[in-house]
Parts: sequence; structure tokens; C-alpha cells
Amino acid sequence: MTQPITARVQFDSATAEERIRALVAEYAGQSISPRRMEVIQRRAVAIAMECMAVSMSGDCN
Repeated sequence: MTQPITARVQFDSATAEERIRALVAEYAGQSISPRRMEVIQRRAVAIAMECMAVSMSGDCN
């Protein structure tokens, strides 16, 4: 028997945008290598994840 699972996601986009904008500003005017761009992208994703709350419910039995 399958049980329904529900999920709720709340995302604080204003905070994420502000923090990511500040991250990008750290590198303004610099030459960005592909490796550095990858690091910046990973940091931006981490920031976005920090600004997200996920709650799930369902019967585990």
C-alpha cells in the first residue's frame, strides 16, 4: 500500500538575492577563470539552499 507524501517549500528569495548579489560584488572587475566561476556558482547554490525550508509529511508505517 502506498501512502501519500506532501511537501511544503518556503523560499526567502529576497534574502537569497541579496546574499548572492553581495557574493557577485566581491568579484566585480576581476577576471574570472572557469574554475573560479564554478566555485562562485557552488557558493550561490549553497546560499539558496540556506534560504529554503522544506517540510514533508506522510505516514511512515
